[in-house]
Amino acid sequence: MRFSGYFFDLDGTLIDSSKDIAQATNYTLEQLGFPPLPEEEIIKHVGYGGKKLLEGVLGKDNQYLIEKAVSIFRDYYFNNPVVYTKPYPETLEVLENLKKHDKKIAVITNKYESVSKEILKKLNMLDYIDLIIGGDTLDEKKPSPKPVLYALENFGISCDDAIMIGDSETDVLSGKKANTKTCLVMFGYGKKELAKSYNPDYIIPKLSDVLKIS
Repeated sequence: MRFSGYFFDLDGTLIDSSKDIAQATNYTLEQLGFPPLPEEEIIKHVGYGGKKLLEGVLGKDNQYLIEKAVSIFRDYYFNNPVVYTKPYPETLEVLENLKKHDKKIAVITNKYESVSKEILKKLNMLDYIDLIIGGDTLDEKKPSPKPVLYALENFGISCDDAIMIGDSETDVLSGKKANTKTCLVMFGYGKKELAKSYNPDYIIPKLSDVLKIS
C-alpha cells in the first residue's frame, strides 16, 4: 500500500445513504407543500452539502424558502440518519486492511460533521476513522482544498503521501488542489463523466482496488 494517508468521501463512497437522504428530502418537501420526488432525481444533487441538495430540488430563487427547508431537513435527517443506510459491501474489509497496516484514515465529506460521526458510529465504522471533516468543520468545504490540507496537517504527512478517494468531481478537485493523488470510484452518486474530465490519478470499479494502488 503506497500511501500513509487515505482520505475518503462518505456518501456514495463508503456508505450507501441514498434512501435515507431521499426520505429526508421528501419529508422536507411535504412539510413545505411540495410533491415528493423520485429517489434518483434527489440523488443527482448529493455530494455538495445539504443546502446545495435543497437548492437543487427547490431552485435557488427563494433563499428564505431554502433556509426553512434546510432547517426541516436537518432536524429530520439528524433524527433518522441510519434507517436504511449501510456500508458498501467492501467498505469494512478495506478499512480493516488499512488499519492493519497502520494507515491514517480520514473521512472528508460535505455532510454535517456531527451527523457523519453519528452515522459512522451506528454502522460500527467509527473506530477505523482517525479524523472526520464535515462540510461545516472548516470555513470551506470540497471542492476547496482546505479539508484535504487540514487532514494532511493533522496527520503530519506530505501531499505526496496521501490519496483522496471519492465518487464525484468535488473529491477529485479537492485532492488535486491540495496536490494529493486522487482516485475516482465508479459507483456511488457522482457525475462520473464530469469527474473524469478533471483527470483523477486512478479510476477504480470497486473499493477494494484502493488496496492495489502501488
